[in-house]
Amino acid sequence: MRVVKLEASRRAGPAQRLSHAWFVQGLRAVASSPAEFSIMLFHALLSSPLGDILLSAHEHCLTGLYFTDQRDCPHLPGLAAVSESEIVSRPSAGVVRGRAARSLRAIRADSASATGELFPADALIGIDATPASQPAALRLLQADTPAGALVVLEQTLRELDEYWRGGRKVFGVSLDPQGTAFQKRIWQALLDVPCGATLSYGELGERAGLGAGHGRAVGTAVGSNPISIIIPCHRILARNGTLNGYGGGLSRKAQLLEIEGFTIRA
Repeated sequence: MRVVKLEASRRAGPAQRLSHAWFVQGLRAVASSPAEFSIMLFHALLSSPLGDILLSAHEHCLTGLYFTDQRDCPHLPGLAAVSESEIVSRPSAGVVRGRAARSLRAIRADSASATGELFPADALIGIDATPASQPAALRLLQADTPAGALVVLEQTLRELDEYWRGGRKVFGVSLDPQGTAFQKRIWQALLDVPCGATLSYGELGERAGLGAGHGRAVGTAVGSNPISIIIPCHRILARNGTLNGYGGGLSRKAQLLEIEGFTIRA
């Protein structure tokens, strides 16, 4: 079981950032902690319309959300091994209907929404991401998962199900991603990109208060995001509006954007 050491946390006002140990999206502190302590992580698997997902949490917050075929998905006891051929090894790779996926564009589908079509006829992806009639069940990877962690995992499951069904645009589960101060600065900026909007990597850097010349570092931090979907790195595009890359695979990035009202076109 992975053990992580969290940073000190303290009560703060609206400007509290991800560098504190426990926070809720919306920047409200939820607890205080000693300066240093070790904490156990607990894990669960769930099925989703976009593939199997691994969740990681401690007793207060969600710490990870990975598609199980991501290159950076943790290897854990009880988690089935993914063959090398199935792993998403190149975030910018992939072909959709004979076109390089990274060159496809996400277009705001306002006209499609007006007709009630989730996937217009000329959309290039249009993969059915309709959830099952009943929410997926969690499969806990540790029999001794404590009540606090179970509450976090079950809340995440419930909110994801609402998201797949189009009923949730903002997640409320408490988050605690582990990373450097720079990474957390970028992840905080990601949380401020609303559902139905996108930014370029440069624009995200500007939102994070960075000057010109940080594009590569911003892209690396975006690619290191440990809580996919909820910290919405899929909403970041290349400056020309193309999909560019995604750790969970470009077809998933396209599907997530379609769920949020975009059409994917050449």
